Amino acid sequence: MDKEIWLRPKRVSNIGGEALLEGVMMRGKSTMASTVRKGNGELVTTIKPYVPITKRHRILGLPIIRGAISMIESMVVGIGALMESAEYIEFEEAESKFDKWIEKKFGDKSMTIIKFTSVLFALVMGIGLFMLLPNLVADLIPFDKETASGAFLANMIEGGIRIGIFLLYVWLVSKSRDMRRVFQYHGAEHKTIYAYENMEELTVENVRKHTRLHPRCGTTFIFVVVLISILIFALTGWHSKLINMVIRLALLPVIAGVSYELFKLAARSNSKLVKLISVPGLLLQKITTQEPDDSMLEVAIASLKAVLEAEEGEGTENDSLKAAQ
Repeated sequence: MDKEIWLRPKRVSNIGGEALLEGVMMRGKSTMASTVRKGNGELVTTIKPYVPITKRHRILGLPIIRGAISMIESMVVGIGALMESAEYIEFEEAESKFDKWIEKKFGDKSMTIIKFTSVLFALVMGIGLFMLLPNLVADLIPFDKETASGAFLANMIEGGIRIGIFLLYVWLVSKSRDMRRVFQYHGAEHKTIYAYENMEELTVENVRKHTRLHPRCGTTFIFVVVLISILIFALTGWHSKLINMVIRLALLPVIAGVSYELFKLAARSNSKLVKLISVPGLLLQKITTQEPDDSMLEVAIASLKAVLEAEEGEGTENDSLKAAQ
């Protein structure tokens, strides 16, 4: 694994991002920018103000609570950016009947309805596929689950099934040609952030040399969530199918919160034990990120520059206001 992953960056940064359809979205302290390359080669950059809800409401920014809130907000923001990027891409498929119905029914609000419907669908599918299905499968395995050791073993088996389903899902998704391009843009996003964190000029040549694996990646976070869920569920015993499902759904916010705090600690800690937790997610990034070409690096650079320029302007304006006061 590349040594750069474990080196302390020259600049502490909260820059984050996401790969889009033929584009990259970058987020800063108060700005979000998305850059997409259209079919004719033109780059289109959209800039929006963006402050996480955990920063706007103090109670939502408390430890543990902020993890669950951030996960949901990231899904909403990410799916919204993904849908907006799709507007610039020419697809061969015709618009679906569902999309046409939503557009006719809700008019200008149709995109908002589709976005939140997509988030809800993603949550239901994620919970069903990665949380509830492994429990149902493990429950079918015939052995005594009434004892403490039997219940613990059942939870471990459930965890193993969950990891297996997750890895199979990622592997199958990676076989899509379109998703491979998204994964290449994902790699471009990471490389660009590395160049910025190392205080280098944002050029294709500087960005290209960096690793595509990053410890603050959402892929690593998701894998941490899977691992933490196994440990927490193992402490709850084994019950009827209904009670098991209720317990797992009720503990989801706790799992997300604990995972988030551990994830943040791993990203800034030099502890070998803490870093060890990040290793499975980093290895998974070998699939969810791919080496980008120079045109993809240009897109990621344009997106990050848009964020930096917007926030630099904000800083200058705020300094002027303070001086005037």
